[in-house]
Amino acid sequence: MSEPAPRPPTHPIHGQPTFLQIPGVDVIQSAGFYETIFGWRVERPYPSFEAPGMIGQWVTDRPAAADAGPVIWIAVDRLDKTLDLVEANGGTTVQPPTADDERWLATIRDPAGNLIGLVQLGSTGK
Repeated sequence: MSEPAPRPPTHPIHGQPTFLQIPGVDVIQSAGFYETIFGWRVERPYPSFEAPGMIGQWVTDRPAAADAGPVIWIAVDRLDKTLDLVEANGGTTVQPPTADDERWLATIRDPAGNLIGLVQLGSTGK
């Protein structure tokens, strides 16, 4: 008889990011942007969200992470369609798609001006 597969931990492991605060000017606009583009679950009327493996909130007491600091990279299924959604929902494309042997990359700004990286794994198509 084989042993059961190990169960995932019930709490975060040491070093795992667990909470993200995203600067925003218009929290409702930012919430709608991330909900539409990435499918994050947004709690209303509060400025909080659930993303795969992470929870967080939008904050208005800090400027956008536009030109300095860490950049979050978010996986997408179809980079070209995601960029279309970004532009249609108040974001802008900063760096158009580039490819290497393993992935397509692009960078965008959300409606508040935060720099966000997009990555589509796989070298075929966008």
